[in-house]
Amino acid sequence: MTASPNASPNAPSNVSANAESPHADFEALLDLVQRSGLPFVLHEHQPTRTMADAEQNLSFDVARIVKTVAFATRDGRLVLAALRGTLRVDYAKLAALAGVNRKDLAPLSPVAVLQRMGVAPGGVSPLHNRGHGLVNGEVLLFVDKDVLDIAPTAYCGAGRLDRTLELAPADLLALCGGRTGSFSR
Repeated sequence: MTASPNASPNAPSNVSANAESPHADFEALLDLVQRSGLPFVLHEHQPTRTMADAEQNLSFDVARIVKTVAFATRDGRLVLAALRGTLRVDYAKLAALAGVNRKDLAPLSPVAVLQRMGVAPGGVSPLHNRGHGLVNGEVLLFVDKDVLDIAPTAYCGAGRLDRTLELAPADLLALCGGRTGSFSR
């Protein structure tokens, strides 16, 4: 499916989240990580959607959390931006990395995150770049260079609000297949 150049990035798609299992996306992402053979820890916790929730609900060092923010370009491509949870996306820098004008890049609404990615807002994982849960195939994933400075491990979304993956930043980058760039502030 391709969107017209004037389509809203938050327009509903013709495919919705997997109706068979509400956690099918999580299961596919977990399978990807397990098959990689890379060391990781899967943490179970209270549902956590925002960084404020994380500070309250999780015992993790919030400076080691990697959040993934979903955007769409005017032509309908999905852009995922993985960055340290305590930082913000610099839209102009991210747009430049994606090869579009800043005005052609918009964050997905919560409804569009669920429709296009099959997960609740706050549950997006940088591993969604691997095709799990995506409505159409074209997705660009950028990992902020700062993420690679997180030590010894980073925490990231796993496709569920009550699960978090912990793994080395270099392993996360290898698994997600994203491109690095500087787009945080």
